[in-house]
Amino acid sequence: MSSLLSDARMSSAEGRQATRPRIGSLVMALLEDDYNKTGHMRPAATAAAQDIADVLGRFGDVVHAGLVEEEHQAAAAARLFNAEDVDIIVATELAYTKGVVPARCFIDTTAPVLVWNAQRISRLGESDGFDVVMLNSGMAGMPELTACLLRTGRDFAVVTSRLEDPDGQRQVGEVIQAAAVRRRLRTARVGLVGHPFEGMTDLMYDGLSMRQVIGPVVWPVEPEAIAVRFGEIVPADVDALVAQERSRYRIDMDSVLFERSARLALALESVARERALDAFTAFDQVWLSDPRIGIIPSYATGRLCEIGIPAAPEGDVPTAVAQLALQELAGSATTLENYVIDFDNNAVMFSHDGHGNPALATPGEVAVKHSIYYQGVAGFGAGFEFAYEPGPITNLAIVGVGDGQWRFVISEGELLPFPPRAISAPQTLFRHDDLPITEWCNEWLRAGATHHMGAAHGRWTPQLLELARMLDVDAVVV
Repeated sequence: MSSLLSDARMSSAEGRQATRPRIGSLVMALLEDDYNKTGHMRPAATAAAQDIADVLGRFGDVVHAGLVEEEHQAAAAARLFNAEDVDIIVATELAYTKGVVPARCFIDTTAPVLVWNAQRISRLGESDGFDVVMLNSGMAGMPELTACLLRTGRDFAVVTSRLEDPDGQRQVGEVIQAAAVRRRLRTARVGLVGHPFEGMTDLMYDGLSMRQVIGPVVWPVEPEAIAVRFGEIVPADVDALVAQERSRYRIDMDSVLFERSARLALALESVARERALDAFTAFDQVWLSDPRIGIIPSYATGRLCEIGIPAAPEGDVPTAVAQLALQELAGSATTLENYVIDFDNNAVMFSHDGHGNPALATPGEVAVKHSIYYQGVAGFGAGFEFAYEPGPITNLAIVGVGDGQWRFVISEGELLPFPPRAISAPQTLFRHDDLPITEWCNEWLRAGATHHMGAAHGRWTPQLLELARMLDVDAVVV
């Protein structure tokens, strides 16, 4: 098991690389048929199509079908997009195009569609002639394209802008980001050790429905596999991780128990990587009575979050998936839970006992302490205590609402400065951007949010709404 040494020293940035989107570029124009005779513009139109593909290249890897004029070219584009397994098709028209052309591509593909009604010029100049009109009149054909999508039951996003408009490109980028998250979720494996915490109804979910609608497959991991791997970790790897953590954090606990917690962290990471798990959750108390481990894994699951394997506590699969989606957008995510309403400061305290992502902590404030919540046969294992770094935050709860249906509950606000209390837990104070905290609580509860939530620094509501649309999932913004 000596290969774990390099894993233990892996930087958190290496573990949190977002999926680079694969973008199908479908640029169309009707230049030449029995009645239209503008084939002389084909070189200029081809160059314009390449310009659009080049702009899309700012957001991911582009699969460019070239200039598409006829149905057989659209069919070839569909074959190309399918072969390259694109995450999204961006459809643009330089000039009016017969609807049968994009229809052929859409009928033969299943990737999400963004209709980018992009125009190269901001207005028609007084001296501009037909050639300029020809390459800037895509709006003539867009209603036919979108009507075709509607009539065939194909969902789509739409953005209208100048090609080089920064705000338009921002909107295009948000849709493409959502498509990348969709890909990530639909190929993800979430490891579940044990079972969801007993009696927690919002952790009860239909695994097949999760796979069908949201995307991830949930893969059971036997507690025994972790216990066996725990015993296989070599002392040198434990020593290396302990030394690394002592150089970064304040270790305020018994050294023998911290070494045991470090060994458990390496065991979880080893099994997660071996089984190609993209996210992780466990019934945290599963090893408390096992003399081979005998501690709570709060430090270990927090470290998984830091190195890019989002982990949720208590066997909470939906929250692990919410964290994975947010990590894909923000680079790092954590689990939060509502604790104490602060009526005086118009805010609410978020925390979770011992578990949280230290990559999101206020720099220099991370402490590792023994748990005060759960005692195993080997004693109190390590957990984190810190305040999350102040700044913008996005919260996401993924909620099963019955009959195989799912809902995203999304909220944004600010994390406020918050001196950490001595409760052996990560913690913060959240204030909504607009709502009084009483109204925020009311609306969060009315939306049916789970008692855990994923959270990430930054503002990601547009991308999450696009993701919900692509997954055909209800979304409520609080």
